[in-house]
Amino acid sequence: MLRRFVRQMEFLNVTFGRHGERIVTRIPAVDERAGTFLYDYGASEAENLRLQESEENLFSGMQSGVHIQFVCGRAQPHMHEGLPAFKSQLPKNLYRIQRREHFRVETPIANPYICTATLPDKRRISFDIVDLSLTGIRLRSTDASTGELAIGMTLSDATFDYRDLGVMQSELRITFVHNSQTFNDPIYHFGCRFLTLPKAKEASLQRLVTFLELSRNRR
Repeated sequence: MLRRFVRQMEFLNVTFGRHGERIVTRIPAVDERAGTFLYDYGASEAENLRLQESEENLFSGMQSGVHIQFVCGRAQPHMHEGLPAFKSQLPKNLYRIQRREHFRVETPIANPYICTATLPDKRRISFDIVDLSLTGIRLRSTDASTGELAIGMTLSDATFDYRDLGVMQSELRITFVHNSQTFNDPIYHFGCRFLTLPKAKEASLQRLVTFLELSRNRR
């Protein structure tokens, strides 16, 4: 599959580092016997240097309308036809990921992502993020006051903190409510739909969903 990127000279994104930095690259050569492939330097020398310090890098590209994702280790400096390039070991797995609007992926449990939003009564409150998709998100809270929330209500100025993977904002519309009981303490679950997610953030959300899915598949 990587050879197709070589033949078609398709561009790929390489996402790396704690803050999700990214370079755009192409794959000029694949050496299956050596188990390596080459990819071009990015436009920024500073980013190229930081990429060499990253131990795990996420590659993403498109082939015939399908997202191709794979993860590789360290990028080693290399020269190819007189130009600087990187060399990495071939990935163990490649994933073909169709764009599934309503596919939901679970978020970390031990150290959950956080959504902070304004309730209809203007109070600001934080929720744990349970899972998310390209169209919505599921939230959880143990705050008794959230038990008053109902389907159709809007959570405004919602900020989603995905830690090292970035921050996003959107209005939310509640589409599902479920309450459960654990050791006499109620837990409130809310399914919500994104209302005002900027178009520019859709690609970032796609990368986040893909990253979480790949992380789950590697476990």
